[in-house]
Amino acid sequence: MNRVITDQDREWNELILKLPVEKRDIYYTKEYYLLQKRKNCESKMFVYENERGDMAIYPFLKRPIEQNIFQGEFFDIETAYGYGGPLVTSSEVNFLEEFETSFLKYCAEENIIAEFIRFHPLIKNENIFKKNIQILHNRYTVWLDLSNQIEDIWMHQISTQNRNIIRKCEKNGLKVEVGEDYFTFVEIYKQTMKKVNADVFYYFDDEYYQKIKSNENMVLLYVKKGEEIIAAAVFMVYGEFCHYHLAGSKEEFLKLSPNNLLLWEAIKYAKSRECKKFHFGGGLTDSTEDSLFRFKSRFSKEKADFYIGKRIHNQQVYNALIKQWELEHGKKAKILLQYRE
Repeated sequence: MNRVITDQDREWNELILKLPVEKRDIYYTKEYYLLQKRKNCESKMFVYENERGDMAIYPFLKRPIEQNIFQGEFFDIETAYGYGGPLVTSSEVNFLEEFETSFLKYCAEENIIAEFIRFHPLIKNENIFKKNIQILHNRYTVWLDLSNQIEDIWMHQISTQNRNIIRKCEKNGLKVEVGEDYFTFVEIYKQTMKKVNADVFYYFDDEYYQKIKSNENMVLLYVKKGEEIIAAAVFMVYGEFCHYHLAGSKEEFLKLSPNNLLLWEAIKYAKSRECKKFHFGGGLTDSTEDSLFRFKSRFSKEKADFYIGKRIHNQQVYNALIKQWELEHGKKAKILLQYRE
C-alpha cells in the first residue's frame, strides 16, 4: 500500500520516528524540507508499507516544468539540498522491488519526467533503487566517529598540525560560544559567500534564517576575539547525527585560524548532545586534494562515499526539453535538469 503526504501532514515526522535510530536524520524532517522549499515547489513524501509492517519513505521536492512543446502538465523531482533518498525498514529483496515498482507507477501517473537524488553517505542508501537509474560517485565526505572518548579523538583523529593550531587559538584568547546573534552570523556568511564567488543558490532570504533560528535541531556556534564575533557556523543535530551546515568568517581574522577552534568545540558540543557521528561534508570538487576537503580531513581520518542518482521517467518529453534548451543556449546540456537554467 502506498500513499503520498505533504509537509502539512503531522504524520511526516512521525514516520521518521518509526525508522531505526541510525536512519533518522534532520535531512528527512518536514522542517528541513520547508526550509529548502522554493517558489512553485511542493514537498512530498512517498510512503510504502506492506502487510508485514515493512515501511519505506522517500521525501522529495516536486516542481512543475514550464514548457510549450507538449500538451499537459509535467514535473520533475529532486531531494532537498544536502542528503536524502529512500529509507527502508527492511532490506528484503521482494519488499525493495515492490516499493520501487509502486514508486515508478506513481511517477508515471503524476507525469514526472526526471528525478535527481542526493543519497546519504552515512546511511548508505544508494543501492535501494535498481530500475532504470544511473548511480554516480560524486565525491568523498569526511565524518567522525563520536563513540570514542574525546581524548582519543584529540590524539588519534585530529592531525598534529591541527592540534597545534587549536592550541594557538586558545593562547590567542579565542573562545567559542553557543549563541543567538544570527544578525551578525548572516552578515559574516554573506561576506564569505561574496569572497568565494558563491553561486546565487547559496544566498538565502531572511525567512530562511528565521526558520533556522526557530528550529530546535539547529544551533549557532561562534568564535569571539574579545567581544567581537569573528567566525560562526550553524550545525544541525538530530538523532545520532551532527552536520556542519553553514559557515562564515571575517577575512581580516583568518590568520588566527578561528574555524579550526570552532570545529573542535563543535565536536565536543555534539558529544555533549550524545551524537554518534559528526559529518563535516565534502570539498568543493571531487578531488581529495581539494583545499576544503583537506581542511576537513584534519579533523578525522574517516571518509564516506557520496553518491547521486539520475533517472529519466519520460524519455520523449525529457529529450525534447533538453533539445529546446540546447537550441536556445547554443551549447550542450551537461546536467540532468539543465532545462531549468
